[in-house]
Amino acid sequence: MVTLPGEDSATTYHLRPPGGGPTWSASADGSTLLPVPAQITHATLLPHRDAVYDPRTRQGSVPVVFHLSDGSTREGALVLAPAELERLHAETGRLLASHEKATGDRA
Repeated sequence: MVTLPGEDSATTYHLRPPGGGPTWSASADGSTLLPVPAQITHATLLPHRDAVYDPRTRQGSVPVVFHLSDGSTREGALVLAPAELERLHAETGRLLASHEKATGDRA
């Protein structure tokens, strides 16, 4: 931040990106400043919930927990069309084969 509202009659925030760059302004009431949401880092399967297939929409839904960079979590669903279901099936099959090869385990 370069200048705060109220300093030297400034009516806006005067900002500069970390490390330098061009200065830009934002209204003193903060109306143009939006909070930056935490980013999703990964998703895990929601425990004790089964995937379901909806024949009406021809989609599968896998309950998941989204883990965010601030440590919080959100429940959601991975919704998959038939082609995506087939791809997920193939990908998880390859992952299981790699796991078995690496560990000698049959998961």
